[in-house]
Amino acid sequence: MSNSNQELSGWERFQNFVSESASIKLIVIGFIILLLLIPLALVQDLMRERSDRQFEAINEVSQTWGQEQTVSGPFITVPYYQNVRLANGQESVSLEKSFAHFLPEKLQMNAQVNTETRSRGIYDVVVYTTQVTLDGVFKSPDISILNGVDTALWNEAIVSLGISDLHNLGDLLVLDWNGEKINLSPGVGNSELIASGVSSPLKLEAISAGKEYKFSITFSLRGSQGIYFMPLGKETNVHLAGNWASPSFQGAFFPTHQITDNSFTADWKVIFLNRNYPQQFSGVPEGFSESRFGMSLFVPVSDYQKNQRSAKYAVLIIALTFMVFFFVQVLNKVRVHGIQFVLVGLALCLFYVLLLSFTEHVGFNIAYLLSCIMTIGLVSLYVKAIFKNNRLSLLNFLFMLLIYLFVFVIIQLEQYSLLVGSIGLFAVLAVAMYLSRNITWGDSLGKGARE
Repeated sequence: MSNSNQELSGWERFQNFVSESASIKLIVIGFIILLLLIPLALVQDLMRERSDRQFEAINEVSQTWGQEQTVSGPFITVPYYQNVRLANGQESVSLEKSFAHFLPEKLQMNAQVNTETRSRGIYDVVVYTTQVTLDGVFKSPDISILNGVDTALWNEAIVSLGISDLHNLGDLLVLDWNGEKINLSPGVGNSELIASGVSSPLKLEAISAGKEYKFSITFSLRGSQGIYFMPLGKETNVHLAGNWASPSFQGAFFPTHQITDNSFTADWKVIFLNRNYPQQFSGVPEGFSESRFGMSLFVPVSDYQKNQRSAKYAVLIIALTFMVFFFVQVLNKVRVHGIQFVLVGLALCLFYVLLLSFTEHVGFNIAYLLSCIMTIGLVSLYVKAIFKNNRLSLLNFLFMLLIYLFVFVIIQLEQYSLLVGSIGLFAVLAVAMYLSRNITWGDSLGKGARE
């Protein structure tokens, strides 16, 4: 009987050690945080799903309104025959048709982008209408500078203009070619350089070098996401303006630009020496498609991006909140059960579901405020019931408020988020080290804080 009592007493001592040891409590808290990674992963999957739906809405609107646009050209294509050499070096009597492409000497592009917002369900999509004007000069094509030319088919020459999305052109396209009006038809005739565009036969002949062909054309385009250009002129100048406050300049060349609160202007000047291909060639030269440049309708940080960025700090918020609970236990001898940690952790996870659902209807900033009020209020009332101490409950409330405010500031910042975040974490670590300086980790909670 006495042995049984001793065994029971030993088991009770072990239970007391597990429930009161500061080290064991810390291990249990770490394990609970690891378990909470499961609902956090589900929340992040939900955010990605809603973000994907937004992209689907953008694609649906783009299909009907207009896709991202790329304007290439114009350029002249002249078919020619060349003798085919056999493996033994002799020429075959059969002929093979090839295509020579000639780019303009000067090319001026002007475009005015007018943006507007279209809605698809709860999602807003930015689209644009633009008026594009092209003018410049061609020199008469000299096909003799290309190797292997046998016979040029001048009567089959065409002029082509690349437009990546034709289905929402605003007008019929008429090219002014040396004072003559030429109606352009859909299709590029030869798709070596561009896959989509318009073209027309040209009346060319093998004439002496030096003659010039002036051209100009104006047309309207509808598109979304961005507009780009190809620098096909020996000297290409592009002027782009619009009513968008945050353009993102992309591609091989960067413009001189001015950006205001509600508009922008950008100017590019590209000469043929800046590219990796000449003014006349056959086939597709290396680096042709990589020379594209232009502007995308950049949204600095979308609401879904802000939600995803905020979710990245979820583990940090949970860990800091649990750290407060831990120090309250150690320094004020207040018992907090593991189930209570789990319930508080689930409430902190639910914050991100609230944030996402509110964001889709009222925007991120207001959604963050509402989610903070609900989450901090719920946890604070629960903590007050656990701690049964108004001062400790108030300190917990202020600490949670400070944490969420700190995360909100980091999310809003773009250039300084890493700097501010690292300084804030350093301060939190310093406070934790200060509070834990007198804790004897091997002792029970009741003896853990030395005087």
